[in-house]
Amino acid sequence: TFPDDTPAGGGGGGGGGGSDEPSDKPTDDPKDEPTDNPSVTPDDGKKFKDLGAHTWAEDAIYELVDAGVINGTSANTYSPAKNITRADFATLAVRLFKFEGDAETFADVPKDKYYAEPVGIAKANGIVNGISETEFAPLKEISREEMMVMLYRALKAAGIELEATVELNHSDYDAVSDYAKEAVSALIKSGLIAGSNGKINPKAHATRAEVAVVLNRIYVLLVK
Repeated sequence: TFPDDTPAGGGGGGGGGGSDEPSDKPTDDPKDEPTDNPSVTPDDGKKFKDLGAHTWAEDAIYELVDAGVINGTSANTYSPAKNITRADFATLAVRLFKFEGDAETFADVPKDKYYAEPVGIAKANGIVNGISETEFAPLKEISREEMMVMLYRALKAAGIELEATVELNHSDYDAVSDYAKEAVSALIKSGLIAGSNGKINPKAHATRAEVAVVLNRIYVLLVK
C-alpha cells in the first residue's frame, strides 16, 4: 500500500476550479507563469535547497529529475509547496509517458511557451479536453480531481487499464465531480493515489511535491 500523497495534516491548496470539461470556464485568471523550468536541473550534487519541510517527497523528486521528467524552478530550488498549473502538469504527463503526436494546441496557449508543444501533444492523445473547445486555461492551478482525470486518460492512452469501482468510502467522495468519479475511483483503487487523512480532497490544488510523489509511483509502474 502506498503512503498518503501528503503527510498527516498536509494537503493541497484550497478550492479547485475548472473541470477540463468543455463546458466549464476557469474561475480565476492567474498571472504567474508555470514554474517547471525546462532549462534547469539541480546543481550542488543534485540537491535542491528548499525541500526541508518536504523530505517525504525528496526521493520521488530526485528520481523524476534523473529520469528527465521534472525540473526545478531554478538551479537550486524546487518550490515544493507551490501549486502546479494545468500547463505544467500536462507537460509532466507528456514527458513521463513519452507521448508524441500533433502539437496543434489551444488558442489560449502561446506558441512560444515551452509548454505549448506538450499541451498540444496531450490534446492530440486525448489527455486533455480544455475548459472549452478552444481554451485550456494553462496558467490555472490544477485541482486534484483534474489531475486524476488527466492521469487516468494518460494511462489509458499508454495501454494501461485500471479497474474502477462504483463508490469509495472516503468521507468527501460526494464532493468529486461526476465527470471525474471514474478516474478518481480507478486511481485510488489501484493505489496510485492515496489521499490524505481518509479524504480525496478533489477540489484542493495539487502542489509540486504531491505531484512528484504521484508521478513517481506511475514512473515505477512504467519502468518496472
